[in-house]
Amino acid sequence: MPPRRIGLIGAECTGKSTLAHALAATLPAVVIPEYLRGFVDQHGRTPRQDEQYLILWNQSRIEEEAAEAAAMDTLIADPAPLMTAIYSLAYFDDASLLEAGVAHARGYDLLVWCDDDLPWMADGPQRDGEAHRTRVHGVIRDVVTEHLSPQGLSVLVVSGSEPQRIDAVRRVWLPEHPREST
Repeated sequence: MPPRRIGLIGAECTGKSTLAHALAATLPAVVIPEYLRGFVDQHGRTPRQDEQYLILWNQSRIEEEAAEAAAMDTLIADPAPLMTAIYSLAYFDDASLLEAGVAHARGYDLLVWCDDDLPWMADGPQRDGEAHRTRVHGVIRDVVTEHLSPQGLSVLVVSGSEPQRIDAVRRVWLPEHPREST
């Protein structure tokens, strides 16, 4: 039986990785790491527009390979490849990857959107600033409204502290075992 999948979306510095690892410890699950982060570390820069497809493709490939080799019942994509399509829209006004990102998002059992209510923190070339985070958050809102919701794809928005976010996901993911916030 293939593993169930959770895909995370959210602008930079919205707690995606923190949530992914916290959920992995509590569910348990395997976290699919962000290909983009490794790309930036390796090249010392963010990708150009012509490299965006490669980023999306590799994020999808890593996730599929993990699904085939999964020893756990749950995989968490940190982030879902859809984020590459969203970044292409935000950075380059390029919607060419959106169809592929949305198609991949259909494969998740749960798509989780991390709200931008956490304090922004610098992380070298990985992050561009609070204003950029706000802009990307708006692009995500548009993609959810115009592309995901009309196709019947629901998105769980999580906000607040780490325990509140974990509890929100657990209530949906494990409804028979809800956990109270601490």
